[in-house]
Parts: sequence; C-alpha cells; structure tokens
Amino acid sequence: MIPVQKLKDAERIVRITMILILVTAGTSKFFSDGGFFNYYSVLFQGELRITLPVSLVNLFLSLVPFIEISLGLALLSNKYKDYTVYAWLGFMLSLMFGHYILQEWSSVNQMLDYIFLGLLCLVLPAHASWLARDLGEALNAHDS
Repeated sequence: MIPVQKLKDAERIVRITMILILVTAGTSKFFSDGGFFNYYSVLFQGELRITLPVSLVNLFLSLVPFIEISLGLALLSNKYKDYTVYAWLGFMLSLMFGHYILQEWSSVNQMLDYIFLGLLCLVLPAHASWLARDLGEALNAHDS
C-alpha cells in the first residue's frame, strides 16, 4: 500500500501542475493581442457538422482566460479544492467538446490527459496546508 504521505505529496504536485497550466494559459491569452479569440472564432464559423451561434462561441472565447486564471487561483485553496476540481473537469470537458466540434481528433484525445489530471487531484488526499507537510501521519506510519 502507498503511504498516505506520498499520496498527499503527489496530490500537491498534481495541483501545482494544474495551477501552472491554468495560469500560464490564461496569462498567455491575455497577452496574445486577440490572437486566441480571433483564431478560434474564425474556426467555429467554418463548415462544421455541429454549428453553434457565433455569439455563444465568442462569449465563451472571451471568458476562457478569465476562467483559467480564476480556476488556477481557486486551486490554491484547500477549502474549495473539490468544487474547483469539478469546475476544472467541466471546463476541460467544454474544451474537449469544442475540439470535437472542430473535428480536431488529436486535440480531443489530448484533452483526456487534462481530465485524468483533474480526476487524480480529486481522489488523492491533500495536505492540511500548502505551507507544511502533514508529518504526524508519516511519523506514526514509521512507528508501526
């Protein structure tokens, strides 16, 4: 059996990875001078099997960087971790759906990695604080 301490350390690494992904992605979109929005807005207006209203697509594309930064910052909180991970999963599923509509099959497959990252974060136990490791449990495990 894997010691709880190692599982908590793994959760911290997974969560830090998720935070870096979100904050980096959101920040880069803010500084892309509209590149992200313009690129995907045009793609969604092409000849697709499933068409969505342009206003809905553009609203979502406008919100993406704010969602990414917000989720990244919210993942810093242990108190709201579960809610934030569920939001992460919903957001990643929405991105996967978008890639599916665009028929970008390799991107659909790549989105599964992000979904599994969220599931891993959801099921792993967390340390009580970002500033300390829960060593009490680790010491008790070595005593037995």
